[in-house]
Amino acid sequence: MTAARGPGFVVEAVLGLGRAAVPGGDVEPVVVYRGRVYPLGAWGYRDVREVMLEHPPEAFEELARRVSSSDRGLPVGAVRLLAPVRRPGKVLLVGLNYRSHAEELGVVPPPVPDLFVKSGNSVVGPGDAVLLHEPGLKVDAEAELAAVLGLPGRSMSLEEASEAIWGYTCLNDVSARREQLESGASQWWRGKSRDTYAPLGPVVVPRALVSPQRGLRVTLEVGGVRLQDGSTADLIHSPASLVEYASRGTFLEPGDVVATGTPPGVGHARRPPRYLQPGEAVRVCVQGIGCIENPVVADWAG
Repeated sequence: MTAARGPGFVVEAVLGLGRAAVPGGDVEPVVVYRGRVYPLGAWGYRDVREVMLEHPPEAFEELARRVSSSDRGLPVGAVRLLAPVRRPGKVLLVGLNYRSHAEELGVVPPPVPDLFVKSGNSVVGPGDAVLLHEPGLKVDAEAELAAVLGLPGRSMSLEEASEAIWGYTCLNDVSARREQLESGASQWWRGKSRDTYAPLGPVVVPRALVSPQRGLRVTLEVGGVRLQDGSTADLIHSPASLVEYASRGTFLEPGDVVATGTPPGVGHARRPPRYLQPGEAVRVCVQGIGCIENPVVADWAG
């Protein structure tokens, strides 16, 4: 299938689950299937989490076939895809999970996943602006494969964690490096959780259709220049192992997002450093899923 393009996104996957603003202004869960979009509001669904709970990833294509046989759907380019999960309860990320990224920073990866959190308010969708909230924040971007949970659980086994992952999407881990690393304290939450700092999308692809273990290409482009180009074959901790570790003593819920780290090439590690500038566009792509693109906009007066 030829990749389908829309405002701020490319859908490479044959099958995906997302959210969209459909003609008429309503926001609904949608099935993206073979280049067309099928709203699920008429089928009684109001939230992506409901769809994931009722339709495991292995059975999701059956729903797509039923919906597409009774509805002509819409061209992908005719809708505005939104972040596939509205305000996730938890957005968990991990530092130094690509061997080559640790090497470019000259550090030894920790023996266990180094997890941190982004706030739900940081999540935006394809085409939404990444805001530079004030001058001099040294804002950087990182391309990531992200797992989206479809089942709840706490203190899961590795097998349970694997089953809890409904599918995968793209995430851009935007970071204000000045706050994160240069503020006199380790301000990871502050540097990572500003509004618009987690572009997510374009769709969640069922886990059976993408295989991080086989090596998915993960790339980042800023202003049309490719800065990151890596493979999930380089991951230290697998998506399932990250979910298992995160669930120890913590209840994870459908719709929670667990990102898997970033490959080498981040702007902060370059010499000289390369930070986002107003007027640029930042584009994150994951093989088998698609791409999200977001404009960079200055959000200060003057």
